[in-house]
Amino acid sequence: MEARSAMSWYCGSLLAVVIALFLSVSLGVRAAGVGVSGGVDLKASCAATPHPDVCLRALQADHSIKASAATPRDLAEAALRAASTAGGAVGDYARHELNVVKDNLMWQCLNECAEDIEEALDHLDDTEGGLDDGKLRDVKQFLDTAEEDTWSCDESCKHAPNTPIKAALLAKNRDFEAVMRVANALIKRATGAGDAPAPALPAPRFIN
Repeated sequence: MEARSAMSWYCGSLLAVVIALFLSVSLGVRAAGVGVSGGVDLKASCAATPHPDVCLRALQADHSIKASAATPRDLAEAALRAASTAGGAVGDYARHELNVVKDNLMWQCLNECAEDIEEALDHLDDTEGGLDDGKLRDVKQFLDTAEEDTWSCDESCKHAPNTPIKAALLAKNRDFEAVMRVANALIKRATGAGDAPAPALPAPRFIN
């Protein structure tokens, strides 16, 4: 009877240890933004970016992302593709409106903003075809610099008249900057360069 009780106690203790280890590993994996199945947890990954809602919307719109098998690097690449798309929308809008506006200050606003956006896209478009370690470092360096000393369409346009064109341009530019900040945060998570969660910022309102 004593031997049976001892065996029962031993088995119960062993089971408790196994359960504790499983929960510890599971929680640790989820904290890193990786699902128990091995794929990334999109919500957890996006929660560590400055704009979680923008991040989640961008990643869910990328049909190449399958959360059950995606890696942190896949998310970083998807965010960069989203940033390129958002930047392209700003540049295309500015160039199109340049052919319409008559006011000199508004023309200067559109032209300078378009040039800055196109310069940024030159860096982001280098990621087409996949990111090797060298490209990833280059893009991260550019995004770090952009966050610290970014161009400012607001500055370029501060003397331009307040028109619907100016309002739409600046709104699209804010969208672009938000996605770039998301991409930078995901690159840091993919490379282990930024383990601390980024402070959440108000999500911009996307303009179609």
